[in-house]
Amino acid sequence: MSDVLSQDEIDRLLQAISSGELTAEQVHEEKKTVKAYDFRRPSKFSKEQIRTFDMVHEGFARSISTYLSGRVRTFVSVNLASIDQIAYEEFVRSLPSPSFIVVFSAPELVGSGVLEFSLDIFYTIIDLILGGPGIPNIKRNPSEIETSIMRKEVMNILTNLAEAWSDIVSFVPVIESIETNPQFVQIAPANEMVLLVTLFISIGKTESFMNICWPSSVTEPFSDKLSSRMWFAMKKEQKSQGLRKTLVSTTKDVSLNVSAVLGETVLTLREILELEKGDVIRLRTHYDEDIFIDVEGTRKFTARPGVYKGYRAVKVTGVLKPEVE
Repeated sequence: MSDVLSQDEIDRLLQAISSGELTAEQVHEEKKTVKAYDFRRPSKFSKEQIRTFDMVHEGFARSISTYLSGRVRTFVSVNLASIDQIAYEEFVRSLPSPSFIVVFSAPELVGSGVLEFSLDIFYTIIDLILGGPGIPNIKRNPSEIETSIMRKEVMNILTNLAEAWSDIVSFVPVIESIETNPQFVQIAPANEMVLLVTLFISIGKTESFMNICWPSSVTEPFSDKLSSRMWFAMKKEQKSQGLRKTLVSTTKDVSLNVSAVLGETVLTLREILELEKGDVIRLRTHYDEDIFIDVEGTRKFTARPGVYKGYRAVKVTGVLKPEVE
């Protein structure tokens, strides 16, 4: 709301005071809501852009919930918990040590992102995949074999993430490195603003969080697409294209009546009644002129009559433009 009152608002306020509905003291008691702004940490993402992140990662949460449920053969719940705008240094300090941290990038993106989840989730998934009960009772760093097994699962998770982003930007993710110590993950300057997406994961009795860190430098090249209006416009266009493809594929095998019209003329009823065998009817089309082809009674093409492989045929010579009424 604007801090400057319009003339209409001033008139209503004065009228309320003069009628006794509002006193001058009550007007002075109104307090403004002030939001603190730290100029050392300027906001890099608008509310509209954050809403787009919210919609994208809601879809991502649903997709990996389905994927992980199939992989571990038990129900996995994944829900978007929060989206926060913080400095990269704060993100690194917030990570537990040790934890499972994946640095990923893509040829289509500028820079790298981070996917992180706790070792409780890591060992629960590993245990269930290998046929165990899924109880995370291990308190050590992952072995090379365990990391190798989990690398494949993370690659599939990142593929689901790319699919969730495909409506806005297409990219093919690759894993750059896997770390357990947050201090070894330096993908952005300490004071660079990042968008931290936190998802809550529940696998059996194990509950923890998955974090995705998007540095502002990574999202800046396609920031103009991170608006709700652009998002819904692209969704609408994709829906229209999908409907068009469906209609085209559905109607391809529809049978239509096609007629080659050699010529036309107009006769009176008397002339038709007086026709006899051997009479010649003069048409309006000359023998060396194009004839017309009608599709379901609608004139569509011009053509030349002839013979093709022993059959009477017509060769299309032009397409007629539809008449505008």
